Amino acid sequence: MNISVAIADVNRDYLERLVEVLEDYEDLSVSMFTNADRLEQALQTKRFDIVLFDPDISEKKISFYNTKLSMCLYSEEARNAGLYADCDKVIKYQRVSKIYKEVIKAYADKAGYLADFDNSQRTKILAVYSPIGGCGKTTIALALANKLSAYGKNVLFLSMEQLDSSSLVNAHTEETEGITVLIESAGENASFQLKLKGIIKKGFNNISYIEGFERFVDYNTVSQEEMFDVVDKIRKCGSCDVVVVDMQSSMDGIGKAVFEQADNIVVVDRSGELPSRKMDMFAQQALVREYAGKMCKISNLVEGNVKASNILSVPDIGSVHNYGNQPLKNIIQLISAKDTIDMSLLMK
Repeated sequence: MNISVAIADVNRDYLERLVEVLEDYEDLSVSMFTNADRLEQALQTKRFDIVLFDPDISEKKISFYNTKLSMCLYSEEARNAGLYADCDKVIKYQRVSKIYKEVIKAYADKAGYLADFDNSQRTKILAVYSPIGGCGKTTIALALANKLSAYGKNVLFLSMEQLDSSSLVNAHTEETEGITVLIESAGENASFQLKLKGIIKKGFNNISYIEGFERFVDYNTVSQEEMFDVVDKIRKCGSCDVVVVDMQSSMDGIGKAVFEQADNIVVVDRSGELPSRKMDMFAQQALVREYAGKMCKISNLVEGNVKASNILSVPDIGSVHNYGNQPLKNIIQLISAKDTIDMSLLMK
């Protein structure tokens, strides 16, 4: 995917800084203009997907020929912004990464191209699940994402909990721009890939993530088919090597969709009478028999040498010690530094 972008601004220093950063995004091809005459000449001879412009580059309104999205670089000092009331706007003086995301999301709504869903570029789906509440499943999911990233994998962390507890280290913004946006655009091949690019953020240890659910109503309205489609499209976009999915402990339609799509399912276990009983009941479910070939397990919150039971007959890839009441970021770092987890199965 290559999106041609023209950026016009009379402030050459600002323009060069903006272009320098945007050129690092491999999906963009950027041209810059410092006066209206050259911009208008280019618009007559070349087709741009996006034009970003300072409204004060010209005292008269510019016509944007053959442009899918014209977007005003808006500031309060702009004199001529009123000429472009019909144009989308993006705040000019802010982080360039935020400008990029806002532009990509706006373009996604108007793009008329076929998304590049390349099945040969296969992204691995790693689901992290446990039927046991309070077993540290989210901690393990974040730790596995951290380990995979340390091995050089491009990792995307995705929470499928009803309430996203990973937001403790992967912040949520005030806007609703996470997984719910992807679900809403899943049926639109033309915009899904761009929407995905526009909502991915950098979180703990610079690992990419998508904001998860914050409201029960958003989670409860998602069907199994919709979630299957979302995970399938994320995989086919090829935007990362591995998607680590932190799952809800209950098993509903969303969970079944993730299990079906997953290449590997890491089941988190812990020692104790009640956890053992819960794992025993889980091991007898038809769902386990159906997906046992994808499963492996990790024992969490291990004290001394007392690991969890061997009730679930799937490969054991390691154990994680109980690090007590420490900040989550510290625990993830300690797991990476001190605990032995056999990542070979997850790296294949």
